[in-house]
Amino acid sequence: MVYLKSYIKKLMRSVILHTLFWLLYLVSEYFANLYHTRPGEAKWFLLSSVAYLPALLLATYFLALWAVPRYLKAKRWPLFLLSVAVAGVFLFYARIKWEELLIYLVNGERFDMPAAKLLKNIIRDYSVVALGVCVYIIGDYRRNQQLNEQLIRAKAEAEIKLLKGQLHPHFLFNSLNNIYSLALSKSDLTADSILRLTELLDYLVYRANQDKVPLSKEVQLLENYVDLEKLRHGEKLQVEMDIAPLNDGQLVAPLILLPFAENCFKHGGPAADGVFRINIALRSDANKVVFQIANSKKPRKTETAPGGIGLENIRQRLTLLYPNRHKLEIVDGAKWYEVQLEIKLRDEEL
Repeated sequence: MVYLKSYIKKLMRSVILHTLFWLLYLVSEYFANLYHTRPGEAKWFLLSSVAYLPALLLATYFLALWAVPRYLKAKRWPLFLLSVAVAGVFLFYARIKWEELLIYLVNGERFDMPAAKLLKNIIRDYSVVALGVCVYIIGDYRRNQQLNEQLIRAKAEAEIKLLKGQLHPHFLFNSLNNIYSLALSKSDLTADSILRLTELLDYLVYRANQDKVPLSKEVQLLENYVDLEKLRHGEKLQVEMDIAPLNDGQLVAPLILLPFAENCFKHGGPAADGVFRINIALRSDANKVVFQIANSKKPRKTETAPGGIGLENIRQRLTLLYPNRHKLEIVDGAKWYEVQLEIKLRDEEL
């Protein structure tokens, strides 16, 4: 029933627009020839234009509804050009025969109207039909563009949901492994780590499915995750966080910072002095967010490149959520792994 109402509404809107187009043609035709008619002939000329209108309608809708969809869109140029020629010949003879009929009805005499005498009228007929077909093509192009945009948005939303679904189990797997390690060692910090994880799960359940969340909540999630990792690593871990004051008016996509922190703990490690260092900095204003995170690396002869599901996931999400509005720079040095992310919060290209 809803679909039927929507269809009827679209149909009525289309009928109204088409009617307005042809009314505009009749009005412009009337006033364009008003000064060229003798007294008393204006009304007759208007009736004549209305009576001739079916010929224009037939030629216009033949091209717009038949030739354009079947031949022009399919790039079948010979058949489309043949259709245009057929419509042109039809209008040519329709105009001549119509004028001859008018003369017969007014004077009661048959008269073979020379084409040269009606050349101006015929060219005007062609122009009206061409305009009508062009309006249809433009409208059809606009409808297709809107449909494509809807499909692109739907595809992007589906991909984002899929990527979020990949991130949640990935994050939970890492966190549970951390708690499992504490439990095996019978650490007194096990209960505290479970509490931290509960807070993280609360965020994942109630906020991660939103389109936008306050940046301050994302930072709080990051801090809770770092605190959870501190419980596991103890004094061997040194984390420096430099985060400027935030306000709840700054909104970002959820789970946009956490994967970078996960990547630090997964692929980073103690430096040569045995200390595992992580530096986190964040600056933001109404237009931009700049996030930096760096971690020390274990001294190895052959180092595997950091990455995996989390980092690849965030690359894809940034591309979908902030197209042309983000910069992601990664420096994989000998001793440090550094990431800098810059996001434009407004629709302005970086």
